[in-house]
Amino acid sequence: MLEILSRRNNLYAIILAVAVLLISVAVKYIIVLFSTPAKVQGELNEVYEEVENNYPLSRRPAEFLIVWGEYRDSDECSNAVYQSVFGSGFEGNMYVVSYPDSIEFPGLPTFRRQFRIEKLMD
Repeated sequence: MLEILSRRNNLYAIILAVAVLLISVAVKYIIVLFSTPAKVQGELNEVYEEVENNYPLSRRPAEFLIVWGEYRDSDECSNAVYQSVFGSGFEGNMYVVSYPDSIEFPGLPTFRRQFRIEKLMD
């Protein structure tokens, strides 16, 4: 009788461990694919709003770069914005923030993706 109970406990422990792993992966996946890009977009919009009404259209990109650089070097910016130093810049009248992100869990293949967030300078 005790053998059956101990086998069940082991089975329940394994099922619980797998469930916790799957939930952890799902939460991290949602954060990487939805939460972080939304946060970066919000940061872009916030910095753009600072220069949008204060400068004419011809000076807006230059002033945006100054304010964005100060923001990126501050402690307020997210890790994704901080990592975007080499993947950001203007493409025409659109500012592009590009940053890498990944999900790494033991025993599972690493999920890597390069994200691209755009802000039109109108």
